[in-house]
Amino acid sequence: MDGDAGAQAEKLYTEAVHETPPNRNKLDRLVDLLCDHPRLLYDSFFAKAHEAAGIAVDIWHGTGDMMSDDNLLILTPPALWGWTVMEETVCHAPPQELRETRYPQLAQQFLELAEQTLAHPDTTPGPVVRRTIQALTRFWPEIINACISLKTQSPAWRQLYEAMLQRADSLMQLSEQSDDPALQMHLAKFLETEATIFTAIPQPGGSSRSTLSLDQLPDSHAYISKTALATRGERARQQLLRLLPSSDHMRLCNTSFITATINSIVYLMNLRPQFCDQLLERLINWYVVTNSSEQTMTHLQSVVIGKTLSIALLQLYTRRYMGAYSEVLERALDALNGPEWVRWQEQQARERERRQRQQARQRSQARRQAPDEDPHSTRWVPAPEDGQDELAYQPAPGADAELGAIATLPSSEAAGQKRTAHADDDDDEEKQMMLLEESAKRVKLGEEEKMKKKSAASEEERRQTAVDTDQEMEAEMQVALQSELPFELPSMDEMTTDARQEHVVEAIRRVVSGSERVRKFIEHKRVLHSVDTVSGPRLQTLANGLSTNSKVLEDSMVMLVRLVTNCYIVFFEASRTGGSPAHMGASSQWNKMHECVEGVLQSIIDAPRTQYGLAMIMLYELWMSIVVTDPELARTPEKSDSEYTVLALYLRWCERIFDAIVACSMEAASQQVEKAASAAETADGAAVVPQQQPEHDELLLEFIKDVPYLPLALLSKVEACLKSPSTAALGFVTLERAIEQRPPIFSAGLDILLTYSAHPDRATRVGCIRAVKKHYPNGASAQRISKMASSSFKMGVERATKQSTEMEQKVAAILNQVDDVSMTDDVPMTDEAVEMRKTEAVEKKKADAFALRKQGEQAIEAGLVVHMELLLALSTKNMDLLSVVFDAYKDAPLTVQISIRRIITPLVKSMVNAPAKIIPVLTQFPVGAETLAQRMIFLLCSDATRVPARELVQGVLGMCDERNLDGNFMVFLVNGMDREEALKRLPSIVGILDGSDGPRMLVRESFARLTTSSLNRPSVLSPTQLLMGLHDEAVVATGQKAVEAVGVYEAMAKPDGTRVFSTPVFDTALKLLAEQEHVSPLMLQTADAYYRRRGGPAGTVIKLLQKLIERKVWEMDDGMVEVFVQSFRTMLPGTLALVKTVPHDALRRMVEMDAQLATAVRGYVSKMPDSARKPYRWLLH
Repeated sequence: MDGDAGAQAEKLYTEAVHETPPNRNKLDRLVDLLCDHPRLLYDSFFAKAHEAAGIAVDIWHGTGDMMSDDNLLILTPPALWGWTVMEETVCHAPPQELRETRYPQLAQQFLELAEQTLAHPDTTPGPVVRRTIQALTRFWPEIINACISLKTQSPAWRQLYEAMLQRADSLMQLSEQSDDPALQMHLAKFLETEATIFTAIPQPGGSSRSTLSLDQLPDSHAYISKTALATRGERARQQLLRLLPSSDHMRLCNTSFITATINSIVYLMNLRPQFCDQLLERLINWYVVTNSSEQTMTHLQSVVIGKTLSIALLQLYTRRYMGAYSEVLERALDALNGPEWVRWQEQQARERERRQRQQARQRSQARRQAPDEDPHSTRWVPAPEDGQDELAYQPAPGADAELGAIATLPSSEAAGQKRTAHADDDDDEEKQMMLLEESAKRVKLGEEEKMKKKSAASEEERRQTAVDTDQEMEAEMQVALQSELPFELPSMDEMTTDARQEHVVEAIRRVVSGSERVRKFIEHKRVLHSVDTVSGPRLQTLANGLSTNSKVLEDSMVMLVRLVTNCYIVFFEASRTGGSPAHMGASSQWNKMHECVEGVLQSIIDAPRTQYGLAMIMLYELWMSIVVTDPELARTPEKSDSEYTVLALYLRWCERIFDAIVACSMEAASQQVEKAASAAETADGAAVVPQQQPEHDELLLEFIKDVPYLPLALLSKVEACLKSPSTAALGFVTLERAIEQRPPIFSAGLDILLTYSAHPDRATRVGCIRAVKKHYPNGASAQRISKMASSSFKMGVERATKQSTEMEQKVAAILNQVDDVSMTDDVPMTDEAVEMRKTEAVEKKKADAFALRKQGEQAIEAGLVVHMELLLALSTKNMDLLSVVFDAYKDAPLTVQISIRRIITPLVKSMVNAPAKIIPVLTQFPVGAETLAQRMIFLLCSDATRVPARELVQGVLGMCDERNLDGNFMVFLVNGMDREEALKRLPSIVGILDGSDGPRMLVRESFARLTTSSLNRPSVLSPTQLLMGLHDEAVVATGQKAVEAVGVYEAMAKPDGTRVFSTPVFDTALKLLAEQEHVSPLMLQTADAYYRRRGGPAGTVIKLLQKLIERKVWEMDDGMVEVFVQSFRTMLPGTLALVKTVPHDALRRMVEMDAQLATAVRGYVSKMPDSARKPYRWLLH
């Protein structure tokens, strides 16, 4: 059987891969066949699958010569098939004989290929990356389960576990950095898996015990740490919550991705209810904050996501094992207030009422059917059968309680008599309730019957009235039609020139006559409307639902447009046959016709919303006449030069209708804003629950989409919406959707959006920027958008520079007046009073200058924000645009530079999880923009508890080496370095010290990051290693800066207030430093400072001096000897005992260098016994 299946599989594989492109259907059939015969997976098809996926990965990660669309189409299907086959192989239990031999080898190849695929996710097609993540997600619990259940501790299985652990770390890092929604959907499933299997099942559990969990892992496994896996589970839960997007990650605001993430979080709460409080609070807080910001989610997204979240939580709430968390879930569902939750509550309330009524009826029936009872007996029970013990029958529970109740009943009831069913004095509440319900039903049924009879009579009367009215209208229309001769369009080829001329004039006359009649009808309708407004409507309702005379005006106006169309067709035919048509001029009949027709148009202009359909019909009718009469003009309408052609008439109609629609839409938007403002005032300061964003009026958008031809000049009229904050949303939302749904206006609409992307009103500006950003950088207009953004930014910098210059001149003028303060008061004053008056005047001038400078800086920054936001928004998709910021920054004055650094902060912070995008631009900053580059590095590393990304550290260090930059660029990166890198860069960091407070703070921050541990990572250097590093030769070579660095380090304190430079650190470092081959004077200076400033142990310093004496310190350089003598003197009298160990020549040199030391040594020698004092006679004399 397997032989036949193998041959069939080989045939399918050969046929599938030899087609171009490969046949996906056959590959899918092959997967099904292999799953039915798993033995084939271990024979040859795993190797084929591994080869298919591996070759594709090698090509995709290669030079890129084969990355064309055709090659992708050829390579991707076999690669996906390969990953499917490998997944089916490694994610199922292998045969017993292959468990320790063949299977671990295949699984190891699977993990190695996964590592290669995930090494470059940006250059690998998305389906392959996602398929790899899916396979690893499924394999992770399989390998854990196998390692737990295996009795033997095989090295092969241990290697598999450790390799999979590395792949899991890669997926976690990819989840923290990627902003691809499709990729993050699969990563969310991986995080959900980790958070589930690396957590214990609660007791009692809410899920099946067959589910893999942390409590199945032994506490003392050979190579799996239970604590480490629990940490991974906690990290996966936190990262799963961080996937929920915010305004800083706009690309992740994808509905499918968000709903998938929400489902993963809710599913995790379903499997592990103990995390319900933690996960649910964060989830609801995210939804409330995000739902209140239109910049994060659209209205449609908010509705879909809210419904998804409400349904998921409701399903979770109905689980039996979630009872302990019902209050938390109820609060969350109340906050969402979804219709599903409301309906469910109503349904439960109805069900409770139904059960209560049913129970009441059952109790009532039981009472009526119960046998007569003796008031002094217990509840009735059946008599015992023959042979049974009578004592086995006991009163039912609760019988004693009922005796007291029976004693309070009337005598007839207490005696056990049944109550009559229709007693007048029956006080049985349940029975009364039933009677009331039956009475209510009878009354309601009677009322319904009456309403049906009355409705049938009125319907018949209304139908008869409608028929009579229709007959009257039909008669009136017949009379109207007979009053005019029917209009026919004869063949122009059979007519003379005069006849053609007559037909043209007759057609114009008919249009004028029709316009007059329609105008009279409009006036008559207005009069009727004014009467109806006062006395109420008099119109009858017809059987078809329309009112009398309804649609008559519309039909008449459509007929008028068709008369105009026929008029132009006649004119065109007359021109074609060589006649002399009527002249189109201001004094011609054409002018009169246009005036009459446009007067009729006013009814549409007055009510564009209600008459929208009529307006579209008229414009299409008119445009069809253009197409019929002059097809070439219809293709190029912008070339028309006549004022009285049908095209000119169409353009004027279109413009007037468009103006009316713009005005109507703006009025509706303004009223909506005013209504929202009044509602906010009514709230009177109370906390308002964030409401969903209102839908925008689509009348304007519908016209732009529906009109047959829209002159581009009309689109500029939308700018009127953008100029007012109350209608700005209408303008940019309409343009955003219009340029997508009507491509011919894309360029003109994009120009308007780009223009208003630098509008002073922030809401308008942000809305336009969001609309522009959708078409960047992949759209055809990407280059134009980039150029506009760059030009706007440069213009803003130029204006800011000019403002800065003017501000500095004004400030300088004010400060120059300080020296010219003169006393104009003629009243004699003392010298002290005069001096005080002058001081007050000077301080006032300085305060005025400060206020002027602050006001000017605020104005400069506000102007820069207006011109800079578009560029920064586009930079999230194309970081190369930041080079424009760097180029402008280097030549800008200091005030403008400070503003740019502040404005760019949010953008750079949003790149913390993906610094690789910004590194190429950052490392190429121009000379003069150093402070901006340093600011960006600081923002990327501002969280000291987070380790900087490795690519950021390597990129900045490479830049520093290549461009010979100082330590200011490395200060905030040190906790991302390894030990060797940190010690190598320490001299550069120390080199920024200059005695001022600013560099001291930077170096202190650097030392703190070096000695502080972070999550899952120890500190880069221990306090002892850092102190030893500060005594390295390269650091000592900086001279006084090294001494200052040691002082900074000595003053550092931990968060709990204790000193980093403690006595154990001091002792250990000095012992190690004293053992080094080269000893620097800084070591003794450090010891001396520690002893004098902190009262450190003298014994450690004295032992150090003794060690240096043993190493013959007097043979070292003069600087070392000088510091040794100073330290020897400082530690007196403790060092006098060391005098005997110092050779006479060295001691002579020491006392000659320090007179105070010489005095102390003479006193010590003079007190020695004669025999011991003899060698030191030279010292005494």
